[in-house]
Amino acid sequence: MAEEPLESDLASTNTAVEIQPLVECKGIRSTGDFPRDLTGLSTEQIAHHYLAMRNSHASLSRSRGQLLRRSREFSEARERFLNTLRSYEERLLLIGQEKAEAMQLAQEMHRELEAFESKQQQLNRILNDLDEAKQEAGFWTIFQINQLIERMRALLRGGDRRDG
Repeated sequence: MAEEPLESDLASTNTAVEIQPLVECKGIRSTGDFPRDLTGLSTEQIAHHYLAMRNSHASLSRSRGQLLRRSREFSEARERFLNTLRSYEERLLLIGQEKAEAMQLAQEMHRELEAFESKQQQLNRILNDLDEAKQEAGFWTIFQINQLIERMRALLRGGDRRDG
């Protein structure tokens, strides 16, 4: 007959199982997974916990390195993005200034064209009036011709008289 284990043997076996839970040697582990006190552990158990802690530490170190690298890459990408954004802002500002200058130039040219057209119309009226005055004879006609010539001189000097 096989011997049944004594209760004292079962109690010591259960205690050993409770002391050494199944410890995986891969990945990041919580410090609570490892025993605080090594008394009562066999050399193999201590070695197993030691390897699990080393693996956990190595995994943490790799993760920390990856985090630092990604953080640095993100910071560099963010800085590049901000620099690009600033350069776009500067370009837009320059384009805006150029557009404002072009608009101002266009407005000045428009005013000059309007002034030129107005002078051209006045000159045409004066010439028409002069042609009409030539066809009539008398003192009054000579006086009108002199007035038209004065208006023409003033117009050519840059004046904007609109005498009828």
